[in-house]
Amino acid sequence: MPKTVLLTGTSSGIGEAAAKTFIANGWNVVATARDPSIVLRGIESPRLLSARLDLTDISSSTAAFEASASRFGTIDVVINNAGIGLGGPLEGVSLERLREHLEVNVIGVAAVCQAATAHMRSRGRGLIVNVTSLAGRVGIPFLAPYCAGKFAIEGLTEALHYELRPFGIRVKLIEPGGARTRFVHPWADHPAYEPAADNVRSMMVRGAEKAASPDRVAAVILAAAKDPSDRLRYVATDAVLALRVRQLLPERLWRKVLSKGFGLGAQG
Repeated sequence: MPKTVLLTGTSSGIGEAAAKTFIANGWNVVATARDPSIVLRGIESPRLLSARLDLTDISSSTAAFEASASRFGTIDVVINNAGIGLGGPLEGVSLERLREHLEVNVIGVAAVCQAATAHMRSRGRGLIVNVTSLAGRVGIPFLAPYCAGKFAIEGLTEALHYELRPFGIRVKLIEPGGARTRFVHPWADHPAYEPAADNVRSMMVRGAEKAASPDRVAAVILAAAKDPSDRLRYVATDAVLALRVRQLLPERLWRKVLSKGFGLGAQG
């Protein structure tokens, strides 16, 4: 009997690659997005269900889980991948925009975790996988809003490890670095931070063009979903090297390396 996975944010990028990977490996796949009509176009399979799930609409999470259960029965794994970007100097980010960002990247993810827990708890088993980022472990200059959301999900997931373990529900984190996708960071501007902020933004754009394929992250997500252990974190792409260096270097030296890497000089 094939297992069933529900994924958020599958209209492109890592989510799309992961959904295709799970289908190719024999899983039932519930691929969700704000617009399900554009999900996995060209793929026809009785093991694929496209469903609407908007992280700003809690009722859509409930409806997606109900549709999944009706079609496939038990949902074994939930992959929280959907999210949005936001960068630029924090001083230039309106609080309204920051609230909207966190509503999607934190509250929306928490809502899906709640729906998944409610589905899995009575069955005494299940796995929730939250996709964060290198920016959930390391502060990146001019990505303060994005880092805030990803750091929050790191803490949320680590806390859930203890809360959900008595119910047979495991949680895991996927921490990718760069991946070659259409994901972008809407950018806030503030003249006091130029040209440094614009230089960092340009570096990020150039880096994204040379980044690893999202298939590499999808392979790590599949491996985590199949791993029966209580391992919490799985690192992917260039985050592997970055976090290894971060672990080895003293804090002050790490800050100098990161600053220099983003063209901000060797400030400590």
